Amino acid sequence: MEIILNKEDFLNGIKLVKGIASNKGVQPVLANILIETVSNDRIMFVSTDLNLAISYKLNAEVLSEGKITLSAKTLEEIVNKLPDKPITLKLNDETNVVTIACGKSKFELIGISAEEYPKVFEDKQDDENNDDKEFEINAGLLNKGIKQTVFSTAQNETGSVLSGVCFNINENILEMVATDGNRLTRARKEINSKGENVMFISPARTLNEISRIISIIKDETVKFILKKNKIVFEFENVMFQSRLIDGTYPKYQQLIPSTNEKSVSVVREELIQAIERVSVMVNERTNIVKFNFENDGLEISTDTPEAGSGKDFLDISYEYENLLIAFNYKYILDSLKNMDTKNVKIEMSTNLSASIFKPECENEEESNNYICLIMPVQVR
Repeated sequence: MEIILNKEDFLNGIKLVKGIASNKGVQPVLANILIETVSNDRIMFVSTDLNLAISYKLNAEVLSEGKITLSAKTLEEIVNKLPDKPITLKLNDETNVVTIACGKSKFELIGISAEEYPKVFEDKQDDENNDDKEFEINAGLLNKGIKQTVFSTAQNETGSVLSGVCFNINENILEMVATDGNRLTRARKEINSKGENVMFISPARTLNEISRIISIIKDETVKFILKKNKIVFEFENVMFQSRLIDGTYPKYQQLIPSTNEKSVSVVREELIQAIERVSVMVNERTNIVKFNFENDGLEISTDTPEAGSGKDFLDISYEYENLLIAFNYKYILDSLKNMDTKNVKIEMSTNLSASIFKPECENEEESNNYICLIMPVQVR
């Protein structure tokens, strides 16, 4: 194998795939990137940790065909420090040593045979009678849906259904839902599903990687293919594969209140700033702030016996009986910062029932396209 690459393309390709390489695996080859020629002007980078896999095709001048795996970490460090000139990679098939030359710089990097690398994406072309389901969505919408939900997944519960985001596709509407038991976020997006209905759970790490890829490659649409126990995301030059989480997701529809007796509108940015000011005095163990709704406004307060207290006040229109509710302030900030409307709507019932935070839009249906349900904290 002998190839010539543009430095910027080479480095971007490494950065795109290296996050999947595993340095903790029992197989040393998993810490490597597979580099393989695919045509006379294209090569492919592949990386996997056996749960996730990514491939990226990029332009290169291919002088001779071949494939090898090289350390992702070392390769990035070398290429990053090379001058901005064409880079030549030449493989010695007998020794698995790759010579990397750029200008007057020269490195010899010992690789591991490509034959030892796991076979990934091999089942992409199954027989015609398979049960794979294909969907297509605007990449920007998917990225927004990921950012609006993934923060609500349960942390430190790898493999649990709550550690992933539930995708519920009903005809041409995709609902993305995440909950950790204390809060729940739901985002609705339009999708091209050919009228198919399906539900599956994607790991949070998978979606964080997809969000990163979308922000780098700028493709307008993404296709994803649902297989028996995994999902494949396809972009123009990138393919990303992930195992799905096995299990039954909670019946989240039953957790969302159909009606709440009290509803108020608050300027979103003012609410964020008030919470951030008051949170300086919060107890870092509990993160509790109190919302006291009165007929002339909203008082946000916190007190920590050993440190002190803080208060802030917002003018709002509130027409109900006084209501004092305590929340984990981080949950509220997470939700507010993923909205883009001027005002946010807060819907409540009692100080012990779930409250809904959602963007205030011109019509109710549009407002309901993104909701954040937050359970209050009982204050004794």
